[in-house]
Amino acid sequence: MPRFAEFFAGIGLVREAIEPLGWECVFANDIAPAKAEMYRARFGSEHLHVGDIHELVVSDIPHGIDLLTASFPCIDLSLAGNRNGLAGRHSGTIWPFLDLAGELCRRGDAPSALLLENVTGLLSSDAGRDLRAICERMGSLGYRIDILKLDAKWFAPQSRPRLFVVALKSDLGDGTTLASSAVSAIRPRNVRQFEHANGDLPFIDLRLPEPPRSSPLPLAAVLDEVPEEHDTWWPNERVHSLVQAMAPRHRERVEALQTGERDGVTTMFRRVRAGRTVGEVRSDRLAGCLRTPYGGSSVQFLVDCRSGAARIRPLNGREYARLQGAGDFPITVSDRQAWLGFGDAVCVPAVRWLVRHAFGFFYSSERPTADVQPRLCEKSGPYAAVA
Repeated sequence: MPRFAEFFAGIGLVREAIEPLGWECVFANDIAPAKAEMYRARFGSEHLHVGDIHELVVSDIPHGIDLLTASFPCIDLSLAGNRNGLAGRHSGTIWPFLDLAGELCRRGDAPSALLLENVTGLLSSDAGRDLRAICERMGSLGYRIDILKLDAKWFAPQSRPRLFVVALKSDLGDGTTLASSAVSAIRPRNVRQFEHANGDLPFIDLRLPEPPRSSPLPLAAVLDEVPEEHDTWWPNERVHSLVQAMAPRHRERVEALQTGERDGVTTMFRRVRAGRTVGEVRSDRLAGCLRTPYGGSSVQFLVDCRSGAARIRPLNGREYARLQGAGDFPITVSDRQAWLGFGDAVCVPAVRWLVRHAFGFFYSSERPTADVQPRLCEKSGPYAAVA
């Protein structure tokens, strides 16, 4: 059974994704007690170490780990954050993670693979220099790298594009890698442009199938039936006031929902425009990207017009779980704490799809020697010999 360790584990949705594939979690770390409470409710506390990653040492990490995962903080990389990049206090925690990976390599216990996840803003952070620095560090440790973009909307009714950096030790692979520069859904043009601009780095293309292109469930399928008298529903006067204050195109979308379009439901964020708070609703059958409940525009609301009249309430914790593909996850905390846990997590079926197809060779009785070649551009550099 392949073994993994998850860093920046949050409530454990990477573990939720890949344990059913046969992976064994032997170490998990996160700094947030509120998330750790939810993690323990699901998985227990045996392998969970709550604390600052800067304080971990290599002796804390078990031997014989096949995969390290890191869904490191996005606040310094996100368009909604401060854009300090990897120099920021939060997103810069990727460096102690890579330091630990380096220490494992130096003790002769190198993980066979690394998997990083973050917002797509990582691709352009500091004009691409931040992602280059990460790839340089992994390349110096003997890893070859594939950069992929997956969107939760292919697996669940939530718009959530994320960047994944997959790294394999140079002597491992599944023997089915293509050295292609073709643009695709999982390697869009900006990914290819980054690779081309950094062609001295050890990039490879794993041979992955086409991902699903739409969620198997509509938004309406993940919603709870909440009684009209429940106190989470806004009063009618508040709903009317907000709808009337919407920009015309958003008000028209609500009116269309009242006629039965898009199953009669959508989601809404509140935004400050021209000094006043307004509601902005989606025009498709998806929820917006889930976020942590910090800031006035972070909580996502349901606009339900199935009765012919608009009703509004915040999405609850269970609905957040379903939008992340984790509908059975135990929730014993408040909605606000659940918003924090699920809003700062990964989409379970997206990660499961990626790990199943990128690391399937871990399940074979013999691990093949890679016959793949790094896809280098015109440039040459110190990583050319990694293959």
